[in-house]
Amino acid sequence: MTNQVIHLRAAPVPQYRPSRRGEANRLRKGQSKTHRNYQPAFTGSTPRGMAAKVVARLKSHDWNRNPELVSLRRRGYTPWTRLFDSSFTPKPMRVSTRQESREALTALSLTLAANCDYNPDSDYMFEVMLPVEALARRMGVLHRYENGRLAYDVLLHALRVQEELDYLVIHRDHDTDSGQYKPMRIFLTEKFFTSRGITVDEIRQWLHKYRQWAIAQGLAESLSLRYEHHLLKMARMGIDIDRHHSLKNRLRKIKRWVVSPELREEKRRVTQDLGAQIDALDQKMRRVGKSSENDRHWKAWVRWSTSPDAPLYRVREIERAVEHEHPDLKRLDKEKYYRLLLEKAGAH
Repeated sequence: MTNQVIHLRAAPVPQYRPSRRGEANRLRKGQSKTHRNYQPAFTGSTPRGMAAKVVARLKSHDWNRNPELVSLRRRGYTPWTRLFDSSFTPKPMRVSTRQESREALTALSLTLAANCDYNPDSDYMFEVMLPVEALARRMGVLHRYENGRLAYDVLLHALRVQEELDYLVIHRDHDTDSGQYKPMRIFLTEKFFTSRGITVDEIRQWLHKYRQWAIAQGLAESLSLRYEHHLLKMARMGIDIDRHHSLKNRLRKIKRWVVSPELREEKRRVTQDLGAQIDALDQKMRRVGKSSENDRHWKAWVRWSTSPDAPLYRVREIERAVEHEHPDLKRLDKEKYYRLLLEKAGAH
């Protein structure tokens, strides 16, 4: 037996592809580096109503005093591209946020709040009704390359930061048009509002006033149609969240948080009243059905006696014959009376 040494090679550790920033600097050949192509700023219009109130609150928010953002920077930020990388370890960052990041977070918050669905009748509350390209355009950070490719990295990074802060719930999927895996549906959470000093009672009051305003202006139906068109567009793109049960539970939790207990009690009471009315109507229809079943001989006699095959003298002759044989039958049992008429007429 020979003494042979077998060297076992360890499995290679998956390495993350490093950044190509150094290569880009080398290719630039001494030219000055562009700090940033665009400065994030909210350029869209703000609708009236609840959106205007939320936007007004967000404008005065100081991100350096946000305790949740400070806590996130202390433990480290995890980008979406490294979320499923087991070898990645978040690096703590300095507490204060750079001006570029603060501008991006503020512009994104204003854009989301201005284009959010505040209709309480929607299936899921606070959904952003614009795609990410339109959001980037209204933030002023949409970049188009010479080959037509669109880039909005500033928006994606800001979305990821607010997602880690639990301000947003993002559903990512493949876009059938561009073939990219990107955020397709974005929802605001309750912390998006409470972190800016907006209380639950204020949200409920604003939603109630918004609903009353929409009803008074005749916009309730148009808002519902807009939401249905949005769902139809998502269905055509193949975006379906029915199988994402944890996501649906989180969205239902947001709606339960924002819907007041008084409104839930009123809805339960109205539902019970509607149920009682439906039961009463059902019983009434059953009684009508039974009465129509009991009147079938009378209807058959009327149908035969008014037909061209029944002369008037023949009808009167049959009626006199039955009344002579059974004088009080018409008053005591009408159905039997008309059944005998039909039997004598030969139409039964």
